[in-house]
Amino acid sequence: MRFTIFPWDFKSWRSAFKISGIPGAALFFLLLGAMLQVGDTSGTGAGHSSMKAIVLIRTPAIVIAFLLLLVRPKIASIRVTDLRYAYAAFTCLYLCSTVWSEFRIQTIGKAAEMVLAGLVFFQACDSENPILTVEGLRRITLLTMSTLAMIAVIGFAARVPDFVQPRAGLFTSTTAQAPFLSGNGLGYVASALILVVFAEWQAGRMPWKRAIFQLMFGLTLFSVSASRTSFAILLLTVLLVMFKRSKLIGALSVTGVAVGVCVFWEEIVKWLQGHQAASDFTTLSGRTVVWEAAIHQFKAHPLLGVGGGIGGKVVIAHIGNMYLEEMSSLHNGFLEVLTGLGIVGFCIGVYMLVLVTWRALKSWGAHPEFAGTYVLIIHVWFTTTMSTGILGWMGYEVALFLCIVTNVDLLAERARAFNRAEIRPLRWVAQAMIPRGQLVG
Repeated sequence: MRFTIFPWDFKSWRSAFKISGIPGAALFFLLLGAMLQVGDTSGTGAGHSSMKAIVLIRTPAIVIAFLLLLVRPKIASIRVTDLRYAYAAFTCLYLCSTVWSEFRIQTIGKAAEMVLAGLVFFQACDSENPILTVEGLRRITLLTMSTLAMIAVIGFAARVPDFVQPRAGLFTSTTAQAPFLSGNGLGYVASALILVVFAEWQAGRMPWKRAIFQLMFGLTLFSVSASRTSFAILLLTVLLVMFKRSKLIGALSVTGVAVGVCVFWEEIVKWLQGHQAASDFTTLSGRTVVWEAAIHQFKAHPLLGVGGGIGGKVVIAHIGNMYLEEMSSLHNGFLEVLTGLGIVGFCIGVYMLVLVTWRALKSWGAHPEFAGTYVLIIHVWFTTTMSTGILGWMGYEVALFLCIVTNVDLLAERARAFNRAEIRPLRWVAQAMIPRGQLVG
């Protein structure tokens, strides 16, 4: 079952939907509803989505995903020690926060998406070959991301006004964007695609002839993005992949990069700053200002916050800065959850993220065939720190995160099943009979 990140590869799409089944279709609609959001430019408030987009795209997508999941309303059982249990606890708190939310409609809508995303993966775990089903969900997520990114770049190349951002990028004087994807967002998407292909190639799951063209596609998307954070994501994660492949090569690579940064530090800073004003560069495009305001709001609602998914919106709406009020979020998932769900939600979110990271890195060594899944854990950390990530609301990052979470849980479950003296569950016997090359690549 060949997999590529090329949006036009219909065989890849077909195989992804085939092996993921109904959960795959439900996830696809959830991703469309979450990613095809358009900002409201009418001046009705800070960071609100267009009402037309909510009515015509987001709401129908949620309803369709819900109806699809009702076709086979059965989910696999989970253990208290499973990573999925932590995610379930987080989404339950998110949903309950509707009761005290300052904007209940927004909270319940975002909570519904998070809950449905979890149910997609919980239902996938009840299939005959759950690890393979989760792989299908990962493929659908990556293909959806690459499709929307390609549309943004095509619009930029055609110089469609809504797809061209006057902000300079790392390599171009203007950068690509879309009504549904910012310049930063394009960088995050491109970096995730590049890392998946690179990791699978290095793990021997993809021949270099096929990998090189997919890397070129990802780099093309990245070259016209406006995200400097994505450059750091690529650099650090590539170093991690090299270290996983060979500790000696990894150590030499880290040393070389460290020396290069020390020698060319001033030139690197100038290159990263580009034409951006010094004040904007030092405040990370205004991030540090809203982060400080978020801390003040948290102190006013420390325990349970002001409601899931709206913490940043409340902060920005009262920040008193007409330029910063145009921001769509706090650009920090940790502060989004801290202001939205208080210290309780923050502790659950951080616990979940730290535990997933530890188990994924540990599993990477034992199961290198899933390198293309585990490599995304660094991406999750960066996007949660510099963007909304996984602790704000539904997006492709949440889907990728759930791919990691579920994969690690299923591998642990399979190990327990094969270590017991009792009769092995039939689904793990069937899974063991599948050639490893069919799981990834």
